[in-house]
Amino acid sequence: MNAKKIASVVFIFAVTSIAWMVLGGTTSLRTDNSRSTLGSGNEDGRFSSGKSTIHQLWGTPQIQRAPTVWTTHIEKVASVDAKGKKTVTDVRRDDAVVLSKSRIETKIDLDQRRKGLLWYSTYKVKFQGDYAFTNEFSDRRTFYVQLYFPDDQVAFNNVMITVQGKNVSPRGNLSEGMKAPVNLNPGEAADVQFSYGSQGLDSWQYQFASNEAMSSVRDFSATVVTNCKDIDFPEKCLSPTDKTMVDNGWKLNWKYGDLVSGSKVGISMPQKLQPGRLASKISFFAPVSLFFFFAVLLILGAVKGVKLHPIHYLFMAATFFSFHLLFSYLVDHVAPFGSFLIASAVSLLLTISYIRLVVDWKFAIRSAGFWQFVFLVLFAYAFFFEGYTGLTITIGAILTLAAMMQLTGRVNWEEAFAENNAASQPPAPPSKD
Repeated sequence: MNAKKIASVVFIFAVTSIAWMVLGGTTSLRTDNSRSTLGSGNEDGRFSSGKSTIHQLWGTPQIQRAPTVWTTHIEKVASVDAKGKKTVTDVRRDDAVVLSKSRIETKIDLDQRRKGLLWYSTYKVKFQGDYAFTNEFSDRRTFYVQLYFPDDQVAFNNVMITVQGKNVSPRGNLSEGMKAPVNLNPGEAADVQFSYGSQGLDSWQYQFASNEAMSSVRDFSATVVTNCKDIDFPEKCLSPTDKTMVDNGWKLNWKYGDLVSGSKVGISMPQKLQPGRLASKISFFAPVSLFFFFAVLLILGAVKGVKLHPIHYLFMAATFFSFHLLFSYLVDHVAPFGSFLIASAVSLLLTISYIRLVVDWKFAIRSAGFWQFVFLVLFAYAFFFEGYTGLTITIGAILTLAAMMQLTGRVNWEEAFAENNAASQPPAPPSKD
């Protein structure tokens, strides 16, 4: 094979690589447009703050805050003005009260939904919290209990609030929580129950205090039951003290006697493979696959004496590109694995049916078809296994190198290229003698 032919193949490779960069960028743009329209999700599918269509439909990642309890007392404060006159004023001071008991029960039903190139980990949640606190002061006091909803733009159904056995109707500006007074004698305890049904997105967490500051927790027990197994735990969340597999999910328990912490408890929902992100990554990686494929065909051509014209390489590059083009737009409507199978079958059929006309069926299937299956199909399939993609492709590349070295170890390259160059030269004109 002469230098001109190799240069032509390199040019075809470069042009096809540019086309893949454009396709990958276009798919990323389509995904970002869908994300900005439906939700402010990150690349991994999880969502940041801010309202959007999907937030309005299903809510946001929920953080349920513990109730705040406090009481007040009057403190006399003396002050002296500039003339030396002393005055005494009454100042109302707040005394924070630590909950003496917290029992949290949460049931989460994951219901993942797809819109276009994005999957959303939506869920339904049933929450119930039973709390108690005690008047540890020496006088009768009025205590105030502040209950909070996780979000101010989500619907809550079957809301039940009881304080000391009496039902309390939610009222006022509930985005700031609901306050209920309780009168207690010294040593007397009060019970508070708070429950509702709601829906959210991506994660559910319980916060020990109304803010993320360090707080004291006594006799705390939380149970979260899920209908999914592939859960995770968000940052700054404590791992469960006990977990049991139930049906199709988990029963998670957190139990603490006395705890001082600024952390939370909660879970992150499993995330499905994002079709748009997957299609973009495969497109951006495609030049590596084509490079291996062209390199192997050039070597096999030299070894087996198969003379492929640059136009043949152009059409084979097009069959590679057809896989990514079809996959990128089919994945909008079909599951990623189904789209992958269809695109793979179409691309392989194009290559094999074409090369059997150029060479023969044997070379089309055993050489072109087999190596396209390795470098296109298997390499692309590695992207379905996040965390193992690089290792899988590396192993595949090393195995390919080993196969080529064993196949060509006894080849005299000078003779092989000399034969191909001689075969490509036009025959000399007949002598006039």
